[in-house]
Amino acid sequence: MLPAEPKIFHGRESEVADILKQFSQGTPRIAILCAGDMGKTSLAGTVLHHEEIITRYQGNRFFVACDTASSKVELAGLIGAHLGIKPAKDLTRTVLRHFSDGPPTLLTLDNLETVWEPVDTGWEIQIFHLNLR
Repeated sequence: MLPAEPKIFHGRESEVADILKQFSQGTPRIAILCAGDMGKTSLAGTVLHHEEIITRYQGNRFFVACDTASSKVELAGLIGAHLGIKPAKDLTRTVLRHFSDGPPTLLTLDNLETVWEPVDTGWEIQIFHLNLR
């Protein structure tokens, strides 16, 4: 369920290199931040289809559009659906268990800001910020 690799992608080669460098140093949590229509989704798609990422994660690369989720429970449901987890009332723990017990996985959350709440949501997230200019 990955989006197609962007057919036109130009001018963000240094950002791709920065992201790949983060992956070479471990398992990063990366947020791509900038104004709308600056190519965040295209950048993420390019990384998802990069040969180093394909080799490292193989069939465990997921792209989840978060713009329909309005809560942590709905977000967990969206992620669970992409992972093939049977639907349930609240998949939060099941999804977290899947990632902690499963193989290395690359999860791309597109438009996460639509569900993100600045208050404590119970999700511990560490982020390497990549600011596009």
